[in-house]
Amino acid sequence: MSAHELDHLAIAVPSWAPAGAVLNRELGARWASGFHMEAFSPCQLAVAQDMRLELLEPGSGEHSFIQRFLSENDGHAAPHHITFKVHDIRAAIARAQEAGIEPILVNLEHPQWQEAFLHPRDTGLGFLAQMVQAPLSVEELTGTDDGGGLACPWEQNDTVPLQIPLIYGNVTHLSQAGAVLRDVLGAREYSTNMGAATAGFYWDEGADLLLSEIGDASGNGGIQGILALPADTDFSPRDFPEHLAAVLAAGVDHPEIGLKISVLANVPAGASP
Repeated sequence: MSAHELDHLAIAVPSWAPAGAVLNRELGARWASGFHMEAFSPCQLAVAQDMRLELLEPGSGEHSFIQRFLSENDGHAAPHHITFKVHDIRAAIARAQEAGIEPILVNLEHPQWQEAFLHPRDTGLGFLAQMVQAPLSVEELTGTDDGGGLACPWEQNDTVPLQIPLIYGNVTHLSQAGAVLRDVLGAREYSTNMGAATAGFYWDEGADLLLSEIGDASGNGGIQGILALPADTDFSPRDFPEHLAAVLAAGVDHPEIGLKISVLANVPAGASP
């Protein structure tokens, strides 16, 4: 198995503050770190179980790839990539190549952060996949425990952070996407009650990924939303409660992050819904 964790979802945004305020209000997400750089400016927010969401703001440079990504989406926020932690980056790269996928933006120079990306046109996933071998957190790696030296640029409330057990999205061909997740990224697959066109995937740690096949004509591929629920709830999407599909469909669109947030509330602690 190459990947052991779906570590975080990264979202391209015109500005941190509106997106961060939504994630804080809706999920209780708390500022963890942030840095201004030339190519892009990342900040991370933590929810329950230290799951992270990352916001990517355009960098200060003239040719920021995040600005280019946003321009291609008419300036609107949108999911940019999902980061998978891997045990061995070189083995993960080799597995991708064996599957006929040539990783891009490979950087193995820093022993504490080695990465490679899989382009969506090669995987059928509908999103960019980042493979990272990194034994340390961003805060440990940068030697900061004060948010990267930056103050949180929005007013944070004291909402208790929720957990994010599931990220969900659409793909054109589920068989292709599933093969990449299993054979390259080491996922284990499970069935759902949503029919053969939907499948779930999980790793040793982190969120599960739920993908539904929508075919070529829809044009609505990629990550669509996240499921959140109280932190003290003993819940696994692999149990797939009958009403989960309705909960996802009832998710609320938040244009500040380009995603739906679906909240499964009123579940007793220690009970599977």
